[in-house]
Amino acid sequence: MTKRKMTILAVLLAGQLIASTGCVLDDIEVVLTDIVDQAFGGDSPTQGSCQVCFLDVGQGDSTLILTDSAAVLIDAGEQSAAQTVLADLQQYGVETLDWIIVTHPHADHIGGFPVILEYAAGSDDLNIENVMVPSLPTSKVPTTQTYERFLDSVEENGLELTEAVSMQIDLGGASLEIIPAPGNDYSSLNDYSICAYLNCGETSFFFTGDASEPEEEDLVESGVLHQADVLKVGHHGSRESSTEAFLAEVRPSCAVISCGVDNSYGHPTDEALKRLEVYCGDQIWRTDQDGTVEITSDGKELTVETAS
Repeated sequence: MTKRKMTILAVLLAGQLIASTGCVLDDIEVVLTDIVDQAFGGDSPTQGSCQVCFLDVGQGDSTLILTDSAAVLIDAGEQSAAQTVLADLQQYGVETLDWIIVTHPHADHIGGFPVILEYAAGSDDLNIENVMVPSLPTSKVPTTQTYERFLDSVEENGLELTEAVSMQIDLGGASLEIIPAPGNDYSSLNDYSICAYLNCGETSFFFTGDASEPEEEDLVESGVLHQADVLKVGHHGSRESSTEAFLAEVRPSCAVISCGVDNSYGHPTDEALKRLEVYCGDQIWRTDQDGTVEITSDGKELTVETAS
């Protein structure tokens, strides 16, 4: 693994504070002093720690969140990626998944879950406590074999589905804020994606599933969005995701794109990358180029490790 450490610079934080408070130039020295105290050992102690692993599952999505006392798996890639995800869970020492979250029931996000759930049902090595799914109109509920197998494997584990609602999940060293899709009449399942903020001390992550322009627009209008240091880019970096209005609300410092090598969709697109670069510069990681991307927070700083 290679390692890159990123620290949120006091000057950047000062710029944000000045913009929000209307400080004039004479106040900058005071603002910088306050921010340096807060960011580097002043009166605001570090709270919490977490590790977020954006797993390399090819053209799909799977993200593992680890804290001092909890583990959450968001999506599990295609069925062909299930053994990779199971191996990753073993590698990270996960014996209990407090939550598995299906952002939306497309095969490249849900396909691996039946195999993982079936493994948990027949093994002492893995226990699954809760399963979250998006709230869908009846007309949008899938009838695919993959989804039916998913439902059967949930039942096999003695679990019930929890439909996403606005809620906070306590993960010990961090908290996960669930944001269900604001609308109920989208044409694509992508836009019913469950989104979520992971808040860890002074750092934050935003997860998007396959949300694209319609859901992003509704998220902006609903007022639920706020700044996040790390953005899990929506819909693998498609042309219709990471819109300007959405990024202006989230203002990420870095981004992670989950996509497959030489995928037939052309993900990530040049259009999405250019919009992301306005906020993230070169702090954009891609699983097709970097493999699994691990981002660790100690509550103040982010450390990035990649497989390449």
